[in-house]
Amino acid sequence: MHTTETDKDLKLWWGVLYPAYNDHPILAVATPEVEGTIFEQDTNPPNAADYFDPQHRYQRWNSCYAYDLPQLVQDLQPHESTLLAELHASPHLWADGLDLAHPERVIAQLQATYPGLSGVAIAYLVLNLACPESVPAIHDAWLDTVATANFPANQCHGVILDYNHAARPLKDVWEDDSIPDERIFAYLEDMLSLWQLLEPWHSHFSLLTIKNLAVNPDQSLRLHQLDFTPPLVESFRPLAQRPTLVTIWQQLFENTSVRRQSVFMPLLVSLSTAPIETIREIQMLLDSLAETLRTEPLLALNQADESGESTDDLIAALPELPLRDDDDHTAIDDAPTALLPRQLVQVEVAAQTDTGRDRHHNEDMYLMNHRQQLRVTPNGQQLNMQGVFILCDGMGGHAEGEVASSLAAKTVYEYFEETWPWQGDLPSADEVRKAIYRANEAIFKTNEQKAKTGSGRMGTTLVMALVDNYHLRLGYVGDSRIYRFTKRQGLEQLTVDHEVGQRLIQQGVEPEIAYGRPDAYQLTQALGPRNNQSVAPEVMDITIDEDTLVLLCSDGLSDNRCLETHIISHILPMLDFSVPLSQTLHKLIEMGNEVNGHDNLTAIALRFKLRSALSCLF
Repeated sequence: MHTTETDKDLKLWWGVLYPAYNDHPILAVATPEVEGTIFEQDTNPPNAADYFDPQHRYQRWNSCYAYDLPQLVQDLQPHESTLLAELHASPHLWADGLDLAHPERVIAQLQATYPGLSGVAIAYLVLNLACPESVPAIHDAWLDTVATANFPANQCHGVILDYNHAARPLKDVWEDDSIPDERIFAYLEDMLSLWQLLEPWHSHFSLLTIKNLAVNPDQSLRLHQLDFTPPLVESFRPLAQRPTLVTIWQQLFENTSVRRQSVFMPLLVSLSTAPIETIREIQMLLDSLAETLRTEPLLALNQADESGESTDDLIAALPELPLRDDDDHTAIDDAPTALLPRQLVQVEVAAQTDTGRDRHHNEDMYLMNHRQQLRVTPNGQQLNMQGVFILCDGMGGHAEGEVASSLAAKTVYEYFEETWPWQGDLPSADEVRKAIYRANEAIFKTNEQKAKTGSGRMGTTLVMALVDNYHLRLGYVGDSRIYRFTKRQGLEQLTVDHEVGQRLIQQGVEPEIAYGRPDAYQLTQALGPRNNQSVAPEVMDITIDEDTLVLLCSDGLSDNRCLETHIISHILPMLDFSVPLSQTLHKLIEMGNEVNGHDNLTAIALRFKLRSALSCLF
């Protein structure tokens, strides 16, 4: 739908009606009427076609009048907030502990707190939180009664959604030959990823209508609305007429240039000849195309096209899909595409420390140094990043903990300043251990010189990360932690606390028994109290292969499963690249202070954004 220049200065919303089906997990309507519901209520149909809602708050922006078509509307009460707008702006009030992979649990949990909240409203809330660039934000919702032949149900869900007038139809982008081929390939990947997010919420049908697909000004994929087409309704269509992701892709390529079709010929031929039934098989087709383009240069395809080589010849040249009978064909594999190379697009770093509510001084310490270099050529751009990130949590009376944490961070940092030339590969695991041992020696000697004994000896924990683009080498001693978060894998604790409880668990003791001991949280390792023979630093490597958040933190933030129980409200927003990382980290520290204000809180956050390095294929 097109808007005029005057329209762009006006905030317009997207109004959508969904029929209610009692046997649908999302579109169902609760039978008992809920008193006190402000944003949803049983009402009579509006008397005037000028308004989209029964309360006459949302005025239609055009003369088109149909209950079953989306409408552009204007909010006549823009200063009157709605509950859904408030919930959208403050996920920390409702999103803690929700499991997005199980919609029925999420709906039940939220409806227990907000009884009038419909499944449709909840789906928009959580899916927008998980993927804000693709799923429009919900502004308002209500339950209406509609009598029309176009609706097979008496009741329907009315929703008001954020409308982006600057979004460009995906079909137009597809047919625009100035759009790089790698960008088109990236949209194919995005659609597969979005399908995986939407499928548990019965809204993957959203990807099966070309008019519903658009591109934001920042080039990200966008849906105008979610489609919750009930399986019963879809079953009335003949099987051959039901759209699939394969048919949508075929339609998108129908009107593209001959040049673009030749580039994607291996994929198009496979889509038209192979029996594709699952998303996993489509994913494997993309992998196969990437491998074909890598091993068979595009020039060969162009030469074949110019020579009039037949489609049959192209089919014969395609690699066979490595499908096996024992493959799981129900979903995309959790692992990102293995064959597609990845490159860094953006790396952001933020750090913050807080004394906490109950402490008078801060014994935590962080130190980081990183360098980024952007190389731009006619073939594209490449981001290179290297850095040292260290976090320490000191212990010891009379400010000695501050001395230990500062000394450890400074010693490790200076070691790598001397030994790592920045342009070289990551220091080895042995080099990481040497740096940590050197820090332990420095603190241990200070304790010896001051004749400190017993609990009077100062010490510190340490976690560190060395970064070379998307390769990280991690080292740690103590109970400070390193976490990794991705939308695919969720939140993972990469480190294992060096404490009595964990040591007993590793020896086979049940966790309930191990942490029932009064000394369960006593450290088994720390830097400073003892010599190097008593310290065994642990080192591990990880590779970033999708958009990822890496979090180094002291136990003041991680205690009491603080991060694990606030994933959706505070961790997930940290992967929103439209919001500064420092801002979301500040909110995380604030939340940690409310939960764990008994101790100092410190965190270093690293946010990696990747995309397929398709320029090497095209």
